[in-house]
Amino acid sequence: MSDLNDQPSESMAGSDTSGLKPLSNANDDLQSIGNPGNSDLARIMNRAGIAMTNGGFPLDDLEDEDEVDEDYVAVDQEDANDYPYWFRRPPTHHRTKLDELHPFVQLLSVSNVEDCVQVENAFPEAERCSRDKFIYRLTRCPELSLGLFTLPVIDESKPKPRATLVGHIIATRTSEPLVTDRAMRLPEDWQAERWAFEDNQAVGHEEGGGTIAIHSLAVLPEHQGKQVGSTLLKSYIHRIREAQIADRIAIIAHEHLVPFYESFGFESRGPSKCQFGGGGWVNLVLELGNEETS
Repeated sequence: MSDLNDQPSESMAGSDTSGLKPLSNANDDLQSIGNPGNSDLARIMNRAGIAMTNGGFPLDDLEDEDEVDEDYVAVDQEDANDYPYWFRRPPTHHRTKLDELHPFVQLLSVSNVEDCVQVENAFPEAERCSRDKFIYRLTRCPELSLGLFTLPVIDESKPKPRATLVGHIIATRTSEPLVTDRAMRLPEDWQAERWAFEDNQAVGHEEGGGTIAIHSLAVLPEHQGKQVGSTLLKSYIHRIREAQIADRIAIIAHEHLVPFYESFGFESRGPSKCQFGGGGWVNLVLELGNEETS
């Protein structure tokens, strides 16, 4: 079940090899630096392919930062020491909405139950995982669940705030190749019994099962559309593959989300028999096989 509406510092040469002075002296001799007749400066700028204005500064520097495609201007190696550092462009990183969250991922535990309940509210009520199921799953197999958190950057003098859970993936193991209603159920006496069976069929988490059954991929509504879900799922798949602990990952999703999962390598296996939340699900499976991680 899922929910996604998703240089090091430089120094100037000690001797006057280029006819240029450090930036600190720029105000004293700015006119000579900007002189188009300065042969050394003209040679360097010509090799760098930079046009000069009457004032002597690169035209590119007058453009809007958002329109700059390259991080810095390429310079011939022999001119590197002569090239004034104040003509260098600092690396440009186009920040995304995800960057603004200062996100990090980590495994979940029972201490995160209330956080998960809050995130799960992104689903219609009939499709939400219950608090009891969170307690069960995060107690029995917490290593199969992952959360993406946000932690704001604050002044060092202030106390460190508690990280906020933005999205989660909750899962268990099953011996079936697909997610089933039995795999999604909460065993009645799970705290006393390690295994639960009904009609000789396992219920809930099956230790040793070859399929990781994802029961919830949810993102807080106010953070949907920020690539939280895709970042979380990509990280989860990588971790499961790297650990080599399962044959496949399975999930059920509504039809409109099938393309999203297919973009991560999941294959549609047709309509699901699961009636959880009223049914209407599609089976999706990512076969892990014996692929090696890069």
